[in-house]
Amino acid sequence: MASLMMVTAPAGAKDYYVSAARGKGKHATKEKPAKDLGNILRKLKPGDVVHIAEGTYTGRGDNGTDIIKVPITIIGGYSDDFSTRDPWGAHKTILTGDNLSDNWQREPRIFFDLSKYREKEMPPIHVDGIIIDHSGRNRYRDASKQEIVRMANPKTKENPTPDQGGLVIWVSKTGNYDADAHWQITVENCVVMNTGGTQGALSVSGYKNSKVTIRNNLVINNTGTGIYAVAKFHGSEDLPEFTVENNTVLFSWKFDPSAQSYSGNSFKADNATLCTVQNNVFGFADRYGIHNAAKAEINLNENIIVGNVLADYLEFDTKMGIDEIEDESDYLMEAEGNVKEKIAVPIDKAWLKGYGGRVLIDRNAVEADIKVQMTAANELRSILGLPLQAGTVDMPSSPVWLHHLPVKEAIKAGLQKYSGKYGCSKP
Repeated sequence: MASLMMVTAPAGAKDYYVSAARGKGKHATKEKPAKDLGNILRKLKPGDVVHIAEGTYTGRGDNGTDIIKVPITIIGGYSDDFSTRDPWGAHKTILTGDNLSDNWQREPRIFFDLSKYREKEMPPIHVDGIIIDHSGRNRYRDASKQEIVRMANPKTKENPTPDQGGLVIWVSKTGNYDADAHWQITVENCVVMNTGGTQGALSVSGYKNSKVTIRNNLVINNTGTGIYAVAKFHGSEDLPEFTVENNTVLFSWKFDPSAQSYSGNSFKADNATLCTVQNNVFGFADRYGIHNAAKAEINLNENIIVGNVLADYLEFDTKMGIDEIEDESDYLMEAEGNVKEKIAVPIDKAWLKGYGGRVLIDRNAVEADIKVQMTAANELRSILGLPLQAGTVDMPSSPVWLHHLPVKEAIKAGLQKYSGKYGCSKP
């Protein structure tokens, strides 16, 4: 059972408490907690700490998102009286939503949007012990929840599946002009699952000199990219530094069966980042285990990278296997001890069978025999010296796409390290 966490907060910072079971009103004290994080967002100031008890939370008015405009700490996984913590066990704090809500929003489930933050205070941003499950926000083909549907259905009032990640943090320049000032961001002991985004299911955007730690998280069953290290600052010095360690990232899907780029990666890094990536599990991505087309500088050591469809590692446009990266990569500063070790994921066999039975499409192969037609549009493109467009082809569909994975099953995949060393474990 997790011990209570001590957080150092700046002078004047407050502690707020949230409980789905006991919450009522906006006092947000331990004795009189608020009912949802979304109900107190406007009260929060830099450095505040929000403690969230066990339960299921769907946002203010069931809107399915919490947009946070100031740097704060969020800690989940408490018992209802806030005396103990067990975030992946007895006291799960689950943030989800309601796809049929009239207040539905498409933003990430937790979205720290500090892109316009200009205050001088720069207290740490810290998220610990939260389970983000987009299954309640998604639209599925039918009650079996075997296939997500991207578009809304006005007749049934079903909203579209959100194309945003589950936990997204954006920071940028502030009003603090001290040369040594920098953001300190930590995400640990969280679960992010069932998200249908185009980018990172767990995504952090660091600014100049930011120090980012992403540790002991389970990121499972998402489209897009599992963990995404993003730069909001572009320069040759003072780059944001990311430490990505002891995470388990599994089943990172392409956006849809025919998507050919940008999605289906376990880990991805922007150009202007320095990344230390160690002791993780990156497994079963539809494209790449490590996507480094942007040529970020990465220390990649002691990871399991397995079951990725196109390649273990992509550097710019070169695909590499684990055995090749130490000799052939130009932008990996270190690449030692990485293994392609088989792992047995301890979740429901029926779910795994559905995952293995989906239709994966090689779009290039499908379109290889399509002939160019001299249409009016192609005549114009020919005059302008542009590539001609071929005809269209109907892509086969898959009856299984990002099928629902229950929280109880997902957590089984992250309770223990693989081979006693790699990935996350129960906090």
